[in-house]
Amino acid sequence: MSWVLTASGSLAGPHELLDRLPAGRVQSERRPLERAEVVDAGSGAELRLTARSGGALHVSLAWLELDVSKTVHANGEFHVRIAERQDLLELVRAGNRLRVTRGGQTAALSLDRADEDGLDRVQMVLAGSHAVRTFRRLHRQLSADSRGSAPGVSLDNLDILLGILHGEPGVVDRRAPAARESGWRLSRIVCGAAPTCYSEYETEVVQAWDDFAQCIEDVKWYPLLQEACAFTWLLKVESAWFRFIGCSSIPLKAT
Repeated sequence: MSWVLTASGSLAGPHELLDRLPAGRVQSERRPLERAEVVDAGSGAELRLTARSGGALHVSLAWLELDVSKTVHANGEFHVRIAERQDLLELVRAGNRLRVTRGGQTAALSLDRADEDGLDRVQMVLAGSHAVRTFRRLHRQLSADSRGSAPGVSLDNLDILLGILHGEPGVVDRRAPAARESGWRLSRIVCGAAPTCYSEYETEVVQAWDDFAQCIEDVKWYPLLQEACAFTWLLKVESAWFRFIGCSSIPLKAT
């Protein structure tokens, strides 16, 4: 029998360790991320994830006059529409370029290098967008359950993207991965549990964070490169999210 050191410093065998876990935790690793449709309890906002032809995933949020649509492709490219009344913002990623369009104005930004001029132009396009303000205010008020759902995670990534574009690279900090419960992690190791879709997703997210932290450390004397670190992190976690959806058995409606 193998023995492991618990968080309290005592030794426990595999069966004893499993007995300490909350009921039902061993048999199921089901997470809010496995929910494709959510109605937020506080705001009434409707969040949905559906499948598009060609393998793309479509995320939507509807609340009063706010309509958010995000289509993500397997290669990481995406098309976002944020609309409220007469205000419409579109963000399109193609390769390492991001195009932002609003009110007849368009600006482009490089995502893989310091592009201060491009960021300045993008911020001019974003300036005064009440659709973006409404989305970000609503997003802050969504419940943890809504934000942790399958569409909620992608919308969280969208909010972070908008924060970066507004010159807030520190917005990424609130997505630092939380430490997994030690008992649950040790029980998986001791029992030789096979990787799951979620555990593989979680591993990718943690690795993306480690890479981001190292990138920030490497460019600390060149603050203009912090946005590039943040964009790279964002593309990695969105890619991990996309692979998780494809790996899991979430039933998705086609649109």
